[in-house]
Amino acid sequence: MKKKNEIKIRLSDEELTALNKKVKLSGLSREEFARRCFANKRIVELPPVDYGKLIFETRRVGQNLNRLLRIAYANNYFNTPDIKDCLDRIRAVEDKIHSSFFAQKPEE
Repeated sequence: MKKKNEIKIRLSDEELTALNKKVKLSGLSREEFARRCFANKRIVELPPVDYGKLIFETRRVGQNLNRLLRIAYANNYFNTPDIKDCLDRIRAVEDKIHSSFFAQKPEE
């Protein structure tokens, strides 16, 4: 959709600083930030760079455990419920990581 309408607003220095800070944290352009505000859409901060690394590593450990679980099932080697429990705990850790980075913060 072509956007041809323009809105001009005046802000104080403090308001502009606050807006620029929020825009930078969201990773959006000022225009997209304003559009989302007008549409009452949720605006979230970009996760830190470490978020991707944490998720990658926990998934990697989970994949290795999943492989072990498949081998154990195929060969009846040892107590597979223990491995299932570890896999469930790793998934829970991943969920906690995700929720800690994307938890809804109270408005200031």
